Amino acid sequence: MMDTAGSRTKGLPTHDDSDYSVIKKSGMELGHASSGMLLPGIDGKTRKEAVRLCARDYLEHHVFFNHMHFHNHLNHHLLAVFSMGGSSKRLQEIFDGNRQMQRPAMPKHQTEISARNFVDYLSKEENYPDYVAFFRKEVEAAGDKWHEVVPKYIFNRHVFPCFMNGIFHPLIQLGYGLEFDSKAITATALAQACVHGPYADETYFSDSFEEMSASMANGTAKDLSLVQILDMLRDERMAAGIKYEDAVSGSENVALGRKLASKYGGLWTVDADNAAINAKYEELLSTVALLYVSTTRPGYKQVLDFSTMHCLTSLYFMPIYFEVLSTEQKARLLHAHCMAVLNIYSAGGAPQLFVTPEHTAEDARKVVSGPHGESNNPWLEIFNDAINHDDIHAPKVVRTLWRGNILSALQKQNKNSTRQKTPPVNWLYIARTTLDTITMSSFYERGDERNKGTRFWDRGMLGYDQFWENREKI
Repeated sequence: MMDTAGSRTKGLPTHDDSDYSVIKKSGMELGHASSGMLLPGIDGKTRKEAVRLCARDYLEHHVFFNHMHFHNHLNHHLLAVFSMGGSSKRLQEIFDGNRQMQRPAMPKHQTEISARNFVDYLSKEENYPDYVAFFRKEVEAAGDKWHEVVPKYIFNRHVFPCFMNGIFHPLIQLGYGLEFDSKAITATALAQACVHGPYADETYFSDSFEEMSASMANGTAKDLSLVQILDMLRDERMAAGIKYEDAVSGSENVALGRKLASKYGGLWTVDADNAAINAKYEELLSTVALLYVSTTRPGYKQVLDFSTMHCLTSLYFMPIYFEVLSTEQKARLLHAHCMAVLNIYSAGGAPQLFVTPEHTAEDARKVVSGPHGESNNPWLEIFNDAINHDDIHAPKVVRTLWRGNILSALQKQNKNSTRQKTPPVNWLYIARTTLDTITMSSFYERGDERNKGTRFWDRGMLGYDQFWENREKI
């Protein structure tokens, strides 16, 4: 493990583990949204420790843990494990492990951000603490109606392109704020969105949504399944000029991917009706889950793509957002998420999906067994392994797959339902595959971990032959 007295933690403000005054100092509170995960194991002690540790993160750490804008995941990891019933001891271990990576909180400037000038400081990291102070005032001033602050700002035409940037991290952070009914975390999430650069220009998502809505209104919309759209997009990615040499995050590939997403995103229509929105959400979640697990070419060891994983984990929070958004806002956010998924998929070379019977088996127990053979409830082993996993993303993946499993199990089968576009998914199998594939700890130097033979998330152009030239075969 990295030396906690080393350079990466030097200068971090610190509070003793017995210091509960941080709760009052930060104003940290944790409630819970009705659609969030809560498993047995949570008690008064673990909740108090979760509040204290989130308070420390709020007071002590910056939004980015390095100068390349890699995001602070401390409360993501902590609260995911807390929601699964992780012990107080485990929560402290997660805090201590994540803390090694963090940069200290930045001091607030004399800049006073207000409702009149908040767009003037967008995309400026140095103003993050000023944004936190501003949004904290906003949510506190709103009283019991503080959730209404969220749509007011995230759907601002200047803010929304920033909110949708950062591989969904602002959306994820805000999701935690809403899930745990936390004004403090919500303020950090809105601030995080504001210090990101815009995903695209201000009209990108709004124009696409309005065009889709207009097509639906005049009857010209082609409501294809998302799997069909991925197939169409894959056929065009070579002609579009997406190059292996430019890499996933290369500016040319990102721009070309954005054009493809804009072209094909309008074919995935989202009606502003709650039943239709729920069906579309299930389709998006199921399709992204298959995309996440099935892009490994036959004959190779399992590969799990880093960016696609974030497409998946961000979708956990949609039902939580739906609790505070209007019907039109739900449709707009869901469509924007799909657009971002299509962009990420395109920029990664639009890999083919190799869907196997294991990926879609309805009876998951036939293809998944724990270390002691078939279990009466293999999800219990999944949760236990996720709680003890030292990768900061793995528990979030498991939570999302849990949600997908519940939705699929309770899905009403209706021949005329748009749910017929939702592909079958073996959620348990994907969860087990994730925990068995990702074995590298986030708390150790990656070079040392790779020398031990552990594996991390893959990044690269999975849709191209060159990517697979040096990949390990079975």
